[in-house]
Parts: sequence; C-alpha cells; structure tokens
Amino acid sequence: MSSNVDVTTWKKQSGFIWSLIGSAVGFANVLSFSAQCYKNGGGAFLIPYIIALVTLGIPLLILEGFIGYRWKLPLVPSYGKVWKSPGRALGWLAVIACTTIGAFYIVLTGYSVAYIYFTASGSIPEDTAQFFKHDFLQATPSIGDFGRFSIAAFIATITVAIFSWFVLVKNIRDGLERICSLFMPMLAIFMAVFAIVVLFLPGASQGWIWYLKPDFSKLLEPRLWRDVFGQLLFSLSLGLGIVVGYSRHTQDNTNIPQSMVLVAIGDFLVSFICGFAIFGCIAHMSFVSDVPMNQIISSDSSFEIGFVIFPKILKMFGPVLSQIIGPLFFFCVFIAGVTGLFSIIESIAGNIETEFHRSRREAVTWTIVILVLFSAFFCMGNSPHVIDSLAPMVMGNNMLVGSIMLCFAFMYHTKKRSENIFLSHGTKGFSYFSLKYVLPYFLSVILIANVISEFQNFTVGSAIQLTWMLFAIVCAVTLAKKTRNA
Repeated sequence: MSSNVDVTTWKKQSGFIWSLIGSAVGFANVLSFSAQCYKNGGGAFLIPYIIALVTLGIPLLILEGFIGYRWKLPLVPSYGKVWKSPGRALGWLAVIACTTIGAFYIVLTGYSVAYIYFTASGSIPEDTAQFFKHDFLQATPSIGDFGRFSIAAFIATITVAIFSWFVLVKNIRDGLERICSLFMPMLAIFMAVFAIVVLFLPGASQGWIWYLKPDFSKLLEPRLWRDVFGQLLFSLSLGLGIVVGYSRHTQDNTNIPQSMVLVAIGDFLVSFICGFAIFGCIAHMSFVSDVPMNQIISSDSSFEIGFVIFPKILKMFGPVLSQIIGPLFFFCVFIAGVTGLFSIIESIAGNIETEFHRSRREAVTWTIVILVLFSAFFCMGNSPHVIDSLAPMVMGNNMLVGSIMLCFAFMYHTKKRSENIFLSHGTKGFSYFSLKYVLPYFLSVILIANVISEFQNFTVGSAIQLTWMLFAIVCAVTLAKKTRNA
C-alpha cells in the first residue's frame, strides 16, 4: 500500500453508521420497497424480508465491514491480497458494475431534483403519466427507438453531479460524515411526519391495513423470495465493495458487528416508514377514485409510484398545499438518492485512488466526469428500456456473484485464525456459519434459477445483458493486469 495515499477516518462511529445508512437508503427504500410490497401482497413481503435481513443481510454487511476495517483498503486490493490477479479482476468487475449503476443512478437522482422544481412551480398537468414519460423523459415505445435527448433530465443530472463533487472532494469527516449525519435523520423525520399526515386522509387507514396484513398464500410463491433477496442485496449495496469502501476509513476502536446491525435496522426502518406514507397515499387515491387498491398501479416500475401516482395524489391537496408537500416529498427522494450515489462514487474513487495513486480530489473528479459522460446515454428516449434490460444483470445477478465470491474468497482462503478475515475480528457465531456454510450455496441456487429464467426466452434485453457482461469481464481482466499493489 503506497504511503502517499491520504486515508482519513470517520470522526465518530455514529458518523460511520449514518453514512452507511445513507449508502443503504436509496430509491430501493423510498420507492422500490413499497412497490415490491404492493406487488407481493403487502405484509407477505415483510415476513421473508425480515428473515432475509437477519440471515443474509447482516452477515454480509459484517463480512464487508471486516474486510475494509482490517486492511484499510477498497475492494480491488483487498481481493488481491487473497486471490492475487484473479481476485483483482473480480474487484474491478465490481467497480465496473458500480460505474454502470452510477451512470443511471445519477440520472434517476436527477429526476427528484427536477420534480422538486415541477411540484414547487405547479408545472405538472393532470395527466401525470404523459408528463413524466413523454414530456420529461421523451420516452420511446421500444429499446431500438433512441428518440430525443431529454435536456431537462440532463440538466438535473449535472446539478446532482456538482453537488456530489462539492461533498466528496472534501475529506471523509467534512464531506460524507457531516452531510449524511444531517440528511439521514432529516429523511427519517420527514417521512415519519408525512406518514402521520397521510393517515388523516380519507381511506388512508385501509392502506396501512393492506400494507401490514400478510397474504400467507404468497409465501409459497418462489418469485416472492427471489424479489426479497434481490431487494435486500440492492438496498444494502451488497456484493459490490461499497461497504468495504466506507469501512476502510474506520478507526481501530470501531465496533463493526454493532455498527452493521444498526445499519441494517436503520435501513429497514426507513423502508418500513416510507411504506406507511406510500400505502396511505395509494389507499387515499383508491378511496377517491373508487378503484380497488390492487388496480391503482398498472406496471412493475418503482418510479410509477413516485413520479406518476404521487403527483396525481398531490392534485387532490389543492394548488397551495401541493406546492408545499410535493417539494418536501421529492426532497426526501433526493436525499435517499444522493446519499446512495455518494457511496457508489466513493467505492469507484477509492479504487482509482489506491490503484492509480491519485489524490482524493483527482479520483473523485475523474469518477464524476466518467459518470456524467455515461449518463448521457440514460437521458435518451429509450433509457427506461435500457435500464430495465441492464438492471437484472448489473443490480441482480452481478450482486449475487459478488456476494458469493466474497464468501468464498474471505471465508475459505486460509485456515489460520489469525489470517482469516472474519475470525481475526469475530467469533464462530451465527454470521460465521451462515457466511461459510449456507449463504454461498443458497445464493448460487438463486443465481442459477435467475439465469435460467431470464434466458429461457432470448430477447434484445438478454443480448444487452450478455454484451455488458462480456465487456465488463474484458475490462476487469485488463485493469487487473495493468494495475498492481505498490
């Protein structure tokens, strides 16, 4: 490890925890969690989610935390310590995945910035779907039709990029820790207050009942469990080295297991609270429009709830209240999105910093420039179709592969307790046995089932996924050969 790399530490363990919660909390919590609950029978989704959080989420968080805590390195050089060049290639594969995710995540975060303006100015017409899909996104009917470039989406993206740069070029304490320690409690308070206010809307209480009451027959559906594990991996940012990137800045007295348990609880609570607000709004709309709850949302898109359904609900508050409630809601969405984006940028920049021996400012700047350049592709009219095609591979199967490889690399590479990344800091408790004997094999079964399911019918989306994977592997192997530990 080169001594000229300046690695600062979190000022407080609480700052580390808030920042990791900020990393975990994103669109997956504010929008996707509620969308998955809506699609999978309300409370029926909550039961397996809590089971998965305890058996999969917390152990993997602890493992990634120990990796960063022990070596004070990001993912690529950490993999290199145990699996040499093949491990470094796996690390770069995760970095390329983060870059791909970051390129469209920065655009999606920009949506919330644009909608803060649209709701504050009362610019959204009655047909909210038409406005979102066609006026704002310039969406086309198929992936092959590139359509027009959404200037509004790109301007919002640039705004997010500039804000992120000003936060992340600072050291960890003055940038990430300060902003996340402010933003995350603010998000929790805003959403809790919003959920309580929503409860007083006519019919909203039925949404809370629908949200909490489980349909136990759904628990027998394999799709539910697949959705649960996919949601959890995405929500907690597992398998991509993001947690490793934050944990490398920990002080020696940081309690990693305790921190990760609190992060998992915080992430779930934010999702759970947001669910009350979202389901209350959906139930109110169901009551007013006299349409059954299960027919309010017509597609599987998480963004239909946030950018189509919610603006419709705002119309019912009248012009004055809607211009107050709307910006506050989308500011919450922005907080969730931008703190998640911080962690993606930090993960990429950390590896550039250590592997190419750049300063933090240079690494962050190059990372954001790369994300903005690639983000232009996700401002085209066919971008929703491209994201839908890439997501199962980049945020689904790739996260599964990353989590499986982390278990094998850092739980099996040595039998000496002093050299084992987990045993040198932990004990042979539940997390150890889960990581070594259960999770890698269980996740492998899910991965195989996903691949079979997705490629039974070969489509344009399948071709995009395969093309991305081949490109990512070639780039990862090339980078692994060109970069070496100093």
